[in-house]
Amino acid sequence: LGCAPLSHGGFERRVPLADAPPPERARIFLVAGGVDVANFAAEVLEQRRFWRAQGFADDEIACYYARPTKAGFRGDRRQYRRLFADLDGCYPASTSTLRAHLAAAAERRPPFLYLYVTTHGIDGLVGDVGDDLPPDERGLLDRYVLQLGEGPGDGAKAAAILAAYRAGAPREELLFTPDVLAEALARFPAETPKLVVLQGCHSGGFLAEPRGRAEEVQRIPNLTAIASARYDRTSFGCDAGPDRTYFGALFARSLSGYAGRSPPEIPWFELYRELRGSLAALEERKGVRASLPVFFTSREADAPGGMAPEAGASGEGASSGAAGAAEVGSDQ
Repeated sequence: LGCAPLSHGGFERRVPLADAPPPERARIFLVAGGVDVANFAAEVLEQRRFWRAQGFADDEIACYYARPTKAGFRGDRRQYRRLFADLDGCYPASTSTLRAHLAAAAERRPPFLYLYVTTHGIDGLVGDVGDDLPPDERGLLDRYVLQLGEGPGDGAKAAAILAAYRAGAPREELLFTPDVLAEALARFPAETPKLVVLQGCHSGGFLAEPRGRAEEVQRIPNLTAIASARYDRTSFGCDAGPDRTYFGALFARSLSGYAGRSPPEIPWFELYRELRGSLAALEERKGVRASLPVFFTSREADAPGGMAPEAGASGEGASSGAAGAAEVGSDQ
């Protein structure tokens, strides 16, 4: 590890977050949001290497990460030290930054959007502060969340997020939620292919869930998305020690099978089926509860079984919007 920093303070000094505007040609956005383990950052860096190898230039790729807490750095020190040199140039993983950068990209009408987010997922934050909240504050917290740890409250702490909201922070810049994702995607032209991969517990709640909180995402045209775990399930490998999450490692392996293709050229449902099978086998070997990943598309090219997206095809246990096709795993 050579001269890699040994202390948390040294790490922060040696790996400053970028504050320059996003690259003007950015179309690949890679986001590591957790603050307690290095495997999220490892996945983002692995994907950046992959897309570079496919011929994409540095100004077509934007990476984001959240600086570790002191406890997180100590707990996963070896991997953070191994990654530190490659994190230089990454932007802060916060909802406000990512939202602004995606809006800037949408204005430039890129040929496609590819967004990969890997972090901790939460099925809501209301329980962290109690139910006695006014409707607007309850609505703020009663959403699926993917942690973007450079935001207020590390992107996941309810009390700090409420404090920021009460102080006047815009609701849409506090938490990365399905409605925030939908708003960001809706800025892109309808004809732009939008490829989204979400790795985190409960991340399927962004795509298909029984209370209708994913409907805004389902209405996005030309969208294909994969989530690592159904709305009511957790994903695995999100603790200190593993190099990557279970899903992230297997997704990278499946993606490598399509080397030489740009994101819109990849047969995403085929990749999803392969990934779902390998993930189920790994989870069975590990003796953990199945995470049941989710696939959603409103792109005719990616519709399962050749079915047109507007037919609203759905797998067992999935919900789908009128303009989308969704498939999730089911309990065996």
